[in-house]
Amino acid sequence: MKTGRRTRVRVLVTGGSGFVGGHVARAARERGHIVAIGDLGPGEPDAVLDVLEVTAVVSAVAGCDVVIHCAAVVGPEPARARPLDAVTVNAIGLAHVLEAARLHGKRVVHLSTATLYGMRPALEPLHESDTPTPVSHYDATKFAAEVICQSYRKDFDLNAVSVRTGFVYGPGHSTGEYFVESAMRGESVSQESGAAQPCDFTYVKDLVRGLVLAAEAESLPEPVYNVTGGVLRTRGDFVEIVRKLIPDANITIGPGMNAAMHLRGPCVLDLAKRDFGYGAEYSLERGVGDWVGLG
Repeated sequence: MKTGRRTRVRVLVTGGSGFVGGHVARAARERGHIVAIGDLGPGEPDAVLDVLEVTAVVSAVAGCDVVIHCAAVVGPEPARARPLDAVTVNAIGLAHVLEAARLHGKRVVHLSTATLYGMRPALEPLHESDTPTPVSHYDATKFAAEVICQSYRKDFDLNAVSVRTGFVYGPGHSTGEYFVESAMRGESVSQESGAAQPCDFTYVKDLVRGLVLAAEAESLPEPVYNVTGGVLRTRGDFVEIVRKLIPDANITIGPGMNAAMHLRGPCVLDLAKRDFGYGAEYSLERGVGDWVGLG
């Protein structure tokens, strides 16, 4: 395991007002780094950076050491509702960041997704070397982004990697809030199915620690890293944990699978552990407990 790391790094976080990006910015500051926040949205009054404006991106990247790129149209449903935006933001937006990093000699840590592994009903462990099998339009845009990232790495010797993560949950996440924060407010919550659905749940604090560790690492020899919880638990497990922590919670989830979700195994974390010391610290019980405690 490599332990060397860079200290007091100048970090640009794109998508910094989003779920993961906001947590990344806070975590990087807590570790003593100098953080600038860039956002996705044209027209957003607090946005520091629109990743679709290449001139602005080139200027912003010049002042940092590493970009943690979280700006994206995230998830199958938003990508289906905004198909062209998903392509331009997820692929072209990243290309702008990579080109700026190439011009200025900076590192890029690109937040990708384990949904690229596609449907794997045998639930076998997933390695970064496994062939991606995109299923949805969202998957296709993120796969295109990874290919572009790897081409910049190979052809231009750019210090750029993609980090694939699993089903991320924690404060600020809309799906998790449906169960956790509704339960804390005493609201009734019900889903017709999905209790048996296995997920590689990843607490947001684990993910952002992995992203920041990748930003700090002295070297990143691999083009892709898995950064997830590394084990399978079911959505039913998630609900039961919430019930134990909030005894008055009125939440139910029906049996079976969620047809909208990919069925796949857990991600293997060996490369991230070897190259920048990542390992999941939050079990599902600890992660949900931490979240409820924050509430």
